[in-house]
Amino acid sequence: METEYCTRCEIKPEGEFLREIAYSGDRSLQDILRRAQQNEDSCIGRKSSKYAEQRLRQDTQRLQEYERELKGLEENASYEAMDDILQGKGIDEIRESMLGDEARKGLEEKIGALRWKPQDTSQEDVRQALEEYKRQGYIDIQDGKVNITSTGARRLASNALERILQGLSGKELGSHSVEETGFGSELAAYTRDYEAGDDYSLVNIERTAINALERSGRLDLELGDLVVHEDVHQSRLYAGLLIDKSGSMRSGYKLEAAMETALALSELIRREPKDSLKVFVFSVRVKEIPPWGIVNEMLSGGFTDIRSAMRDFLKAARNEMGDRQAYLITDTEPNAEDGKYVGFERAVVGVMDEALLYRQHNIGLNIIMLDETPHLKQLASAMARKNLGRVFFTAPHRLGQLVVDDYLRAKKGRL
Repeated sequence: METEYCTRCEIKPEGEFLREIAYSGDRSLQDILRRAQQNEDSCIGRKSSKYAEQRLRQDTQRLQEYERELKGLEENASYEAMDDILQGKGIDEIRESMLGDEARKGLEEKIGALRWKPQDTSQEDVRQALEEYKRQGYIDIQDGKVNITSTGARRLASNALERILQGLSGKELGSHSVEETGFGSELAAYTRDYEAGDDYSLVNIERTAINALERSGRLDLELGDLVVHEDVHQSRLYAGLLIDKSGSMRSGYKLEAAMETALALSELIRREPKDSLKVFVFSVRVKEIPPWGIVNEMLSGGFTDIRSAMRDFLKAARNEMGDRQAYLITDTEPNAEDGKYVGFERAVVGVMDEALLYRQHNIGLNIIMLDETPHLKQLASAMARKNLGRVFFTAPHRLGQLVVDDYLRAKKGRL
């Protein structure tokens, strides 16, 4: 079922303005002008309209002043022409003198320019609105393009977290209103091999059974197959957001939701000095960015290399201590490796191999699918089985709540 993603939450005007800029596909002044003209009720539209109204009032005042000056000049020219006629000057000489009056010509040009000036919102009005936020350090304008600064991103992050927490208020932590499928969704983040004296109630039945099947092909358990849940959690979280930025993420507010999720999680983790967050964006290439840098990332077309994104986070996380969790956010199938198209079937093999490496390094893999196509469901569930991780199918407007809720629940478990 399609659910509309709300973009008009009750947030402060500067936050709403920055949010609209962040979600613009093209940050050029021309694109922002077009958006302001098409949606006058948007924050950008309202701000720009305010400057347009001020400009029109000033232009009207100047036009009236120029018209009064011109009228005065014409009256004086009429009196002078009468005097010239009485003094015997010729009509051609008088006409030439009147037409050559530079002051009069200058006023006529100014009046003509003001009368033909656009009455609706102009690029200059948009620029004035943007300059207000530039002075506050929220944005930067270079070569006709608008970028959000780290200060602006922090403001966006604070607003995003506030909206998500408001959405979570009244809900018990850990309860999701999304369809949750896969394996191990209730497992603790950490498991380990069984040791003598461990309580059998801590045995991870599913992983223990898989170990036996992988070893012998039968449910013929041996002591070495036993795996137990950790009863004491690490106090530190090392998290990774792996965000698909392929072209399909532009539809249905998916990229906007991923942006808000990255910003909100970065704001939460910023308040927890022990925790860390890594953000990787990927399509045919993978790039690590600072969490706030997501607001200046542009979508790219082409292929989707999920394996390389998983591999880059694994490299960053494998030597880190604590609870290591990756959140893979995507809406499409893998079809590339190392910058080259290899097709779905071959790419899936690589992704599965990477999921197994996550399991071997005890890194949790949380697969968040923003599309419920049957073959994507099968892929996500297979990845979860390989890693003993989790898979979620959710609508974009619930993405932030899902990840933030999961972080808060894990944090509560680590305390």
